[in-house]
Amino acid sequence: MAKTWDERLAELSVKLDELSKKASDASEDAKIYRELRKEAIQDKISTVKGDVAAMQENARLAEEEQKGKIRSALLKARMTAQAKHEDRKDARDKKRMEFYIDEGINYILDCYDAAAFLIADAELSILEVADTLKEYEERFGGETKD
Repeated sequence: MAKTWDERLAELSVKLDELSKKASDASEDAKIYRELRKEAIQDKISTVKGDVAAMQENARLAEEEQKGKIRSALLKARMTAQAKHEDRKDARDKKRMEFYIDEGINYILDCYDAAAFLIADAELSILEVADTLKEYEERFGGETKD
């Protein structure tokens, strides 16, 4: 979660206070160093060098952590975009398949309707032929020749 400006300014104030204290301590140390022997000065120098090396390492680690966060955020964004793309693709495919199914069902129903019509027409033709056959027999007697 992002920090507010007040929180960031408060942290800056704390860091500035620490820096001021360190500067004051350094000023005091400078006075004391003049009075210390050379061995004590060398000891202080190596301590400060160790502190500087530790700060550099901490800065490097913080930079690596930040890079890791950025990489993680990019990966998450990429995966989210890919998931949304797949969702849209699935929705589009679903609509296409539903349309195809609806059209197929409509075609099947049209075929059945046409078949029912043809069967009804055939039945009508049978009845009309039978009626004509009856009339033929009544008028001309006997069976018809092929």
